Amino acid sequence: MADGLPYRTLLEPDSTRAAAIRSGLRRLQQAPRGITSLPFLSAAEIDLLIADAKGASYRTATPEIEHRGRRVHQDFDVCFPAPRTGAFAALADCLETCLRSADAATGLLPQGIKLNDFAIQRYPAGSRGIGIHRDGRRYHGIVIIITLAGISRLASCSDRAGGGRRRIDDRPGRIVLLTASGFDGRDDEDVRPLHTVDQITDGRLSLGFRYEQGAT
Repeated sequence: MADGLPYRTLLEPDSTRAAAIRSGLRRLQQAPRGITSLPFLSAAEIDLLIADAKGASYRTATPEIEHRGRRVHQDFDVCFPAPRTGAFAALADCLETCLRSADAATGLLPQGIKLNDFAIQRYPAGSRGIGIHRDGRRYHGIVIIITLAGISRLASCSDRAGGGRRRIDDRPGRIVLLTASGFDGRDDEDVRPLHTVDQITDGRLSLGFRYEQGAT
């Protein structure tokens, strides 16, 4: 990787990617559950990201979290805050450029969106995954989930009991967009879609990018 050349020739915010994000945002505006996926990464780009993820430092996530009496299990290792360096920095820059271009055409995202909250999650085979939950209100505009490796199920749900569970196509190479507080000017609870990860038969390695207003 002399002079960081792969990062300059891959993970570029080209017009095809910007158009895909723009189309994805417009689908989200109409999607009743606020979640969609789209093709975005090449195999070579995924390999770069996996290599950087292997060098990250992980800790065991809190096994169970509780909010307003609702409990959510968490069975994975996490790197947070993950370093915005190398391939991760190139990916974050690419996503931000595409999001800003798409927002200029759609006006659906908060101004000045920056993916300043970045986590890597590593699930072992047989993990329970993460229970049905909504991302926190502190995240604004959009949440991006990217699966790099493994076999698992990311699903949206219509309620916390798991009703209407629907698999989202998050195979490596695709990215998943979820609406967050402030998307299209909304602040209702349903703008933050209920989702879960389960059926982890061959592990799972995933990235999560979010925007927290006021954070550095």
